[in-house]
Amino acid sequence: FSADIHFGLNRARLLAETDELTGALNMRGFAIAASRLVSQAVRFDRPATVLMIDSDNLKAVNDTHGHEAGNQLLRLLARVIQAELRGSDVLARYGGDEFVVLLPETSPEGAVLVAERIRAEMAASPLEVGGKQVQCTVSIGAASLPADGGTLEAIVARADRAMYQAKSGGRNRVVRYGAERPAPA
Repeated sequence: FSADIHFGLNRARLLAETDELTGALNMRGFAIAASRLVSQAVRFDRPATVLMIDSDNLKAVNDTHGHEAGNQLLRLLARVIQAELRGSDVLARYGGDEFVVLLPETSPEGAVLVAERIRAEMAASPLEVGGKQVQCTVSIGAASLPADGGTLEAIVARADRAMYQAKSGGRNRVVRYGAERPAPA
């Protein structure tokens, strides 16, 4: 009986912390995992980087091929991201067509390499819809601890800002926070 209760509690926790569509963590699950990892990074003066990843064409896929095709795109994107991550990295669906990734023990330069691999793999992985291949791309922003902020909230906000810079700069690109600003003269 106690094993059944334990199983039920673990199942309820999993459902409460996981995005049903993609299998990635939801924001509640991300907050739990990421806050612990960021606290350790701050305490031991270690780097950590956040990637904000946004699908460039979910709306077009939904409008042209329907919402089930859009759901397939989100599942594809989650698989592509997860395939490029280590076991210690934390992936979550941020909402809509945005995903957030925490890369503990990762410098800004290392994170940009990971982000470029995700971007390239997504561009090389067309979505199959009704016998057609639909090209899909992502825009990615990156911000790091401690260079870009001292809290999880700060680096998430700055990675989000960099991601919007990637979108406004032409999409299908990676932008590191701070790199979008001109260097001082």
